[in-house]
Amino acid sequence: MDTEADVERLSAVERAGLAFLRRGCASDDGEIRPWRDADRARIRRLQAWAISLCGLAGAVSATLIGAADIWLRDVLVTGSEPSLFSPGSDASYWAWYAGIALLVSLLELLAMYWVLLRSVAGIAEAAGLSFSQGDATDVLVTGLSRAALDIPNPRRALHGIDPYARASRLKLLAYTALYRIKVGATSFVVRVLARRVLARSGLRVLLPFAAVPVFAIWNALIAWWVIREARVRAAGPLAVREAVAALERAGLDDDGKRLALDAVAELVVAAQDAHPNYDLLLARLCEALGLEARIPEWTDVRTRLASADVRTRQAVLTLMTTTTALRGRSCRRQRHVLEAAHAACDASLGDALQTAQRRIAEGRCVPE
Repeated sequence: MDTEADVERLSAVERAGLAFLRRGCASDDGEIRPWRDADRARIRRLQAWAISLCGLAGAVSATLIGAADIWLRDVLVTGSEPSLFSPGSDASYWAWYAGIALLVSLLELLAMYWVLLRSVAGIAEAAGLSFSQGDATDVLVTGLSRAALDIPNPRRALHGIDPYARASRLKLLAYTALYRIKVGATSFVVRVLARRVLARSGLRVLLPFAAVPVFAIWNALIAWWVIREARVRAAGPLAVREAVAALERAGLDDDGKRLALDAVAELVVAAQDAHPNYDLLLARLCEALGLEARIPEWTDVRTRLASADVRTRQAVLTLMTTTTALRGRSCRRQRHVLEAAHAACDASLGDALQTAQRRIAEGRCVPE
């Protein structure tokens, strides 16, 4: 299966993460298979372990920074409280504080990377994947590495489909900016609010430690997010294989095959995300159907779907539901396309999307 690996564009951090992940999942007996109950139990333990340790790392980091704040006030600050808006009189304090905070934050980040990479490697191994003999530049490995490092998917085309073809540049820029300032902005806001509350209650001594629960909870949320995404990516090869096999069993004619590939392409563009599972799906579909992917006009796809025979409708709707679920979380645009497709066929979506999302996240086969 020819996926579009992009190792030449990987950063130093991504390359290091990829190498760590490859070493951590190097069994020789890996195979794409449904997850067993023991696999799911192991994955749940890995998730709990990662969330707990990352939360602890955040709490320790904030505690050390708070303790440094108290110590520096006693040693370097002669006045009342150092002011961020007039740092000239407290330059030594702010220089030392910034240096210590930067060092502690760097160590916290490295600890989180280590925990998350080990957890994701364990998930991949539990899912039956192995990278010891395969190509390390494959999209599956780079996708899992990016999930562990909490790095967004690269903006690139997937087999002739540009997922960002209809995306606003301003929106993409705003998303990138918000992604970068996540924890920094959150902790700053909480510090400001805590300063007002604690100052009025006379508990100023607690002020340097106001960020401890924020850092702990935020790190735990990041770990939960990473593990959830890693589960979806580790289950991607199985879900893609099942989806393509189901489509092949439907025995569609040439028009039906083109309709199926166009429907998938429309959902990929609606997602505005070069998700690795979409890379896997498009590669497998193009190979199995003998067609090239293209960006269609949704109104045309919907019209062709509405006029198709019952067997083609059912096969395409099932494939569209799986495609939406392959991203782990669906966006509003994808749900709109999926609901419109079901409406065009006089069918109800119901809870089919939620069922498919749970099935993929648990590594289960499609029920016969």
